[in-house]
Amino acid sequence: MGTTSVAAVVVASSCVVVPLMSAAPAGAATTATGNCAQADKSPGVTSKSITTGSMSTLTGPIASNFEALVPGIKAYYSYINALGGVNGRKLNLTYPLDDTGNPSQDVTLAHTLIDQDKVFAVAGTATAFFTPNYFVATCTPTFGYNVTGNWAGPPNMFAAGGSVQEYGTNTSSIIWAIRHVVKTPSVAVLALGIAASHDSCAVYIPALKAAGVKVSYEDTNVSYGGSLVPDAQRMKAAGSNYILSCMDIGTNLNLARALKQYNLKPKQMWLSGSDATTLQANKSLMDGVYFNISHVPFTASQSAYPGLKTYLAAMKKYQPKYVYDEVAFQGWQSASLLATGLKGAGKNPTQLSLINAVNSLSAFNAGGMTTPVNWTSSGSGHNPPITYPTCSAYIQAKGTQFYSVFTKSPKVFLCFNQNSKNPVTAPAGTPGG
Repeated sequence: MGTTSVAAVVVASSCVVVPLMSAAPAGAATTATGNCAQADKSPGVTSKSITTGSMSTLTGPIASNFEALVPGIKAYYSYINALGGVNGRKLNLTYPLDDTGNPSQDVTLAHTLIDQDKVFAVAGTATAFFTPNYFVATCTPTFGYNVTGNWAGPPNMFAAGGSVQEYGTNTSSIIWAIRHVVKTPSVAVLALGIAASHDSCAVYIPALKAAGVKVSYEDTNVSYGGSLVPDAQRMKAAGSNYILSCMDIGTNLNLARALKQYNLKPKQMWLSGSDATTLQANKSLMDGVYFNISHVPFTASQSAYPGLKTYLAAMKKYQPKYVYDEVAFQGWQSASLLATGLKGAGKNPTQLSLINAVNSLSAFNAGGMTTPVNWTSSGSGHNPPITYPTCSAYIQAKGTQFYSVFTKSPKVFLCFNQNSKNPVTAPAGTPGG
């Protein structure tokens, strides 16, 4: 369970990695065609429908980290189908396969979806053990939740928020947010001793020091399931007044309990765990905690963000249990990207035309819900350097809800260049920008 949750931290950190502009370079479609010529076919497509599948952890001990992806996909499909579908075809999630959290199942399920079920696309994957090999080998258009860091490169792999992960791209933003809350910060940096967690937080330590921010305590090898009491004691002795955590939500809650035990009240930023259900069950532990996210906060103005209004209405109608679930939103975002690509793929879509269409999108923002993703860069296979500025939103837990902070309503996103000390103008396509 530790590995799964930690992997989710990478998503939280990387969602702001790929910002974006407008018109695709001429080479984008050529790249996809060169690598995926065998995908010029249309399995699962009829005159009235398109069959898709998914592969995620729906049951088992780690299901709580991933099970909401499918409801998010289903909600988007219900929404778009109610409008007539895409180019006259309904989208169907016919094969939502469950790996039960067992890594040995994933290879088998990949073959099942492609060879037996003949899906046109994999609308969503959400598993701690995802290996893209067979999806890449067959050039099957694949969408989903990137918790494994191995989506970048192949032109048919489309992770929600962008397939390229690069730690530390939001360093300027994080440093600004810390200083915005604490005038003279003394920061403790915590991460689990697992690569996805350790690596995503370790990059902040030298950056904080270079910016003149005191790092009073660091432990990037916390044991999953271990006691956080020793860390609390050491942070107290070090005089830490701010905690930056790249740990999973369960460990963060254990940390909060340890802090209470020693009557410590540092400001905190957790880079994962902004889940409404978790907050409702742990409001005393999470009260005041800051989070960095890449989508329009669910409590933002619906009149200012019509994409949010659409999302909330559809989720409440079709999947009310998962309205405020972050993983469900990953599913919605993935389905939205698939549908947008299909619109561009034409009346007679093939897997190849879908791949090319997605890789020509230069400012995809999930219907006005996210910072824009430039798929001509992040999905075309050449993995260019990250483009700045990068943008994200900050929310804070207050009572049983998360509220946007650091911006004047209705604005929610803050954007930073690589080494900027203050926010800069948002790139084109940023909702509310």
